Amino acid sequence: MNASDLAQVLVTGIAAGSIYALMGMGLFITYLTTKALNFGQGDFLMIAAFLSMSLLMAGVPVILAIPAVFLIVAALGIVLERVAIRPLSTVLAGSAGSFAWILTTLGFGMLLQNTATVVWGKSSFYSPPLFSSGDKKVVNLFGAGFYLEELVVAGVALLVLGALYWFLFRTRAGKEIAAVAFDKPTAALLGINVRRTVVISYIMMALLSATSGVLAGPITTVQAHMGILFILKGFAVVSIGGFVNPIGILVGGLGFGVMEGVSNYIDSQFGDLYPYIFVLAFLIARPSGLFGEARTDVR
Repeated sequence: MNASDLAQVLVTGIAAGSIYALMGMGLFITYLTTKALNFGQGDFLMIAAFLSMSLLMAGVPVILAIPAVFLIVAALGIVLERVAIRPLSTVLAGSAGSFAWILTTLGFGMLLQNTATVVWGKSSFYSPPLFSSGDKKVVNLFGAGFYLEELVVAGVALLVLGALYWFLFRTRAGKEIAAVAFDKPTAALLGINVRRTVVISYIMMALLSATSGVLAGPITTVQAHMGILFILKGFAVVSIGGFVNPIGILVGGLGFGVMEGVSNYIDSQFGDLYPYIFVLAFLIARPSGLFGEARTDVR
């Protein structure tokens, strides 16, 4: 692998890994408040990608299209919490059925998939670029050519992750999420509106998914089942980092993305398989994740 190929693999891997990290953060933030994983989160990304693509192709300016996508997907996050999570948290708490969120979130995701299939069909599409006009602009860096979208995607995703870290550890709302994650009855006694905090966490999950979908649209194909791969990779990333600290998820996401890029460069036929094998071996050796014990637990 020469220097230009290495640069290409690293930039592509960091761009993809940043999106995986955003997906992992979405899983992390809802797990904190409800101890439930949203297995339909990948379909939030898919809906955001389709909405962004449709608005841009209709001539809506990016500055208007992206807020519209965020509002719609945030509303879906509220609906998910209301119909698929909240009823279970009160009726089935403490019973074996408390894991019914696996089915309810999957069902919500399948509903989104079928809706997308009805509206946009089963074909794959290419979303217009967000940050360059016309065809995707190629930027030369270190002797290699990159799409401008890939460079900007990595930068934007990292900024979003930094903002999320600041929110969780430096704001009152973030500290309320930590209190609810630690113990809901105690948080309620301290005057924290537990229900509102849970809803906020699902809105944040939806916004992270929307960000992922908007950023992923121009660098990958958009189709109704694209969310499955992203949620699998997001779950792998959050498992590597551990369900305790967003820094671990960021490191896991970037590492997984770069590993995926290198393995696809070495073996394009089975390149997507090798990162999962590594994740399996890593979790056997360290089930708690990368920072499961060494870092401060946000809960």
